[in-house]
Amino acid sequence: MVNFTSRFGRHVNRRLRQEKVIWLTTVDEHDTPQPRPVWFQWDGKTVLIFSEKNKAKLRHIDHNARVTLNFNTDEDGGDVAVLIGEAKILAAAPNASRVKTYLRKYSKGIKDLDMTVKEFREAYTVPILVTPQAMRGFVE
Repeated sequence: MVNFTSRFGRHVNRRLRQEKVIWLTTVDEHDTPQPRPVWFQWDGKTVLIFSEKNKAKLRHIDHNARVTLNFNTDEDGGDVAVLIGEAKILAAAPNASRVKTYLRKYSKGIKDLDMTVKEFREAYTVPILVTPQAMRGFVE
């Protein structure tokens, strides 16, 4: 279990609650890391990500469920936070309140994509749940 009560853990927890983008790195069938920025929702235990169907990240997770999540650093390369965990593609949507929280967080971003919430939900139908198992990094 990841310790979010340490000084660094509390800092990462704040970032998980406040940041809009996190980098999800999966590993492809050639064992090559494949990072990509994604939207996410943190509930204090797991990270929820939505994907369109038939995307490479889904095939990668099927091949190897070990993933990492990390934030951009500050402009000087400090404030490093990496979470290592297991990803699971969910067969059904998470509970409605969690989906609502995710959609509220990204309401402006959805509009910026020229989509309605309904269109977004119809396009991004595959829920991925990442459970952090380890954490590393530093704050300067």
